[in-house]
Amino acid sequence: MRTDGTITDVNDAFTSLVGYGRSELLETDISALLASEAPSLEAAVADAESGPVSTSVSIRTRAETQLPADVHLDTIGTDGTEPRIVGLVDRRPPSTEAVEASDLTYGRTFQALADALPDGIIVLDSDSDIKYANPAVERILGYTPDELVGSSKVTIIPPRLRQAHLDSLQRYLETGERNLNWTYVELPGQHKAGHEVPLGVSLNDFVHDGERYFVGLFRDITPRKEAERTLTAKVSQLESVAYLGRRALENPAPDDLLEKATDLLAAALNVDCCAVYETTTPDVPGDAGANETAFRVRSAVGCGDDLLEYETQRSTTADSVSLADATLESDDPLVVEDLETDARFSTSNGLADCDIRSGMGVTIGPLDDPWGVLLVYDDERREFADHDVDFLESIATIIATALERQRYERRLNETVDELEASNERLEQFAYAASHDLQEPLRMVSSYLSLIERRYIDDLDSDAEEFIAYAVDGADRMREMIDGLLEYSRVETQGEPFEPVDLEAVLEDVRTDLQVVIEDSDAEITSESLPTVWGDSRQLRQLFQNLLSNAIEYSGDEPPQVHVEAERDGRMWRVSIHDAGIGIDPDDADRVFQVFERLHGREEYDGTGIGLALSRRIVERHGGEIWVDAEPGEGSTFSFTLPWARASVGGDDGDGNT
Repeated sequence: MRTDGTITDVNDAFTSLVGYGRSELLETDISALLASEAPSLEAAVADAESGPVSTSVSIRTRAETQLPADVHLDTIGTDGTEPRIVGLVDRRPPSTEAVEASDLTYGRTFQALADALPDGIIVLDSDSDIKYANPAVERILGYTPDELVGSSKVTIIPPRLRQAHLDSLQRYLETGERNLNWTYVELPGQHKAGHEVPLGVSLNDFVHDGERYFVGLFRDITPRKEAERTLTAKVSQLESVAYLGRRALENPAPDDLLEKATDLLAAALNVDCCAVYETTTPDVPGDAGANETAFRVRSAVGCGDDLLEYETQRSTTADSVSLADATLESDDPLVVEDLETDARFSTSNGLADCDIRSGMGVTIGPLDDPWGVLLVYDDERREFADHDVDFLESIATIIATALERQRYERRLNETVDELEASNERLEQFAYAASHDLQEPLRMVSSYLSLIERRYIDDLDSDAEEFIAYAVDGADRMREMIDGLLEYSRVETQGEPFEPVDLEAVLEDVRTDLQVVIEDSDAEITSESLPTVWGDSRQLRQLFQNLLSNAIEYSGDEPPQVHVEAERDGRMWRVSIHDAGIGIDPDDADRVFQVFERLHGREEYDGTGIGLALSRRIVERHGGEIWVDAEPGEGSTFSFTLPWARASVGGDDGDGNT
C-alpha cells in the first residue's frame, strides 16, 4: 500500500476475509474498505514511517457486514525507492457491546419460548430463591412471576414438605446425593389460594459465572390424577360387585348379605352412612296416618338413630319427605347432591337436623312391587358420578336377585317337602290298596274255580265261558295292581347305584324270556354293550319290558330285534330296534303314559303299564327315553343311562354321594 492509502497488493487470506477478488482491490483506496466511523489511517501511516504502528478498525466486507480487526503497519523501501506501507490484518473477537447484543437476541428467543409453554418454569439459586418464573406459573399456582421472583421457593412448596426440601437441597450441595428422580417426579405444589396442586416435575442444575442454579419444569397433573382416582374407584366398585355376587351365590342368610352390602358400599363410596330399608304395610288396612311406618331397617352402617327413625316414619307433609320416601316414589335412581338447594326437598326438611347434606337411593326389586330401598348419605355436599349411581344399582340388583332366589328356593323346598309327603302317602295307599285288593281278588278266583270244579256237570257252555271271563278279569286286575305297586316304588324301593354290565343284563333277560323267544321264533342280536351306573334289578326290568314289547308287537313275521349302544357325552344311548308293526308318531308320547293302550285286548294282551314303568326307571337314572317309529316300519326305543363312574365316591342314585 502506498503512503496515500492506495492498495498495491493483497494476499489470498485478505481477499477471503473481505469477499472481494484481488483484481477488484488493486489500485483502490483502503478507505473504501473501512466503516465510515473508522478512524483515519493517515496518522497511523505517518507514524509507520518512523516505526511499527497498530490500530483497530472495522472492515466493511462485500456482503456489507462489518468485521472488527487489528491492523499492524510498518514502512519498507527506505533505501531510496518509493516507500511502501505493509499492513497485517488480524480479525478481532467481538466487542463487549456486540456480545451483549447477541445475548439479547438469545434472551428474547428464550422469553418467547417460555411465554408460549403451557408448563411452568422456575429458576432457583442455591439458596432456593426464585430468580425467574414464566407466565404459566400463574395459571398453575396462582402466583404472578413478579410475586415469585426474589422470594423463596418454599412459597410454592406445601408447608409440610418445606423443611424436607431445604434439607435435601443442602445435602445435594454438600455431597451431590439426590434423593429424587430428577428426570420426572410427582410432587404437590402450594397454590396461592391455599390448596395443593399435584405436579409432574423435571429438574436440572447448571453453573453460570461460577454460581450454581436449578431449573424446574412442571405441569399440573390434576386431570390425570382425577382420571386415576376415577379408575381406581371404578375398579374398587367392580371388585365389590364381584365379591358380593359370589357371596350371594353362597346363599347366606339375608341379614348377613345385607350387612356385607352396606359395609362394601360405605367403604367403596366413602360415605358417612349406608342403610337398607324393607318396605312394610300398615297394621290396619287403609290407615294412612301421618306417622305410618313405611320402612323397617334391615341393615345400616354409620347411621345415627335419629336418621334411621326419621327415614322409617312416612309422612304426607312436603317438608318432611325422607330420602327413602323419595326413592320409593321415583322411577329412576335418586341423586341429591345438595339438600339445601334441591327443589324436591323443603329447606326445613328434617334430614338437615340429622346432619345430612347429600345422598343417593335406589329401589330393591321391581318398581311396581319393590322389596325395599338402598340408600347412602353424606354430611357434606357431594357430587356423585355416573359410575357411583351404576355401582349402587348393581348392589341393589344383587340383593334383589339373592332375596328372590331365596324366596324361590324356600317355596321350592316347601313344594318338595309337600311332594315327598304326598308321595309317601301315595306309596302307603298303593301298598295298602294292593294288599287289600289282592285278597278279594284271590277270593273271587278261588270261588270261581271251586264253582267250576264242583258244578262242572251242571254248567252249560255259556256258564263255563262266563266263569272263564271272570277268572281272566281277576287275573288281569291282579297284574295291574302288581304293576301299579311296582311303578309307585321305583324311587323308594330301588337299590343303590353301582356299575352294571349291560351285556350281563341282556343275557339274564334272554334267559327269563327263553320260552317266549322259542315260541315266537324270535331272533335277538346285539352289539357290544357298555357298563353303566345304575340299579341292576331295575335295568333288568327295563330291558325285559322293551324286549317283550318288541317280540309281542312283531306282526305276522318272526320277531327281529337288535340292541346297540353309543357314547353320548357323559351318557350312553342304548337303542332297541324291531321290525314290527310300528307306532304312529302322534302316539309316540302317549305310549309312555300309565294304562295307555294303542290296541284292544282282543289284539294284544297287556296291562298298559310296562312302558310307563320303563320311563320311570330311566328317569330315576337321570336319563331320557323316546321312540322313533312309523306304522308298518318297525320301532326303535332309545334311552340314555349314565356312564359307569368309579365305585368309590359315586352317588347312590338318589343324588347322595
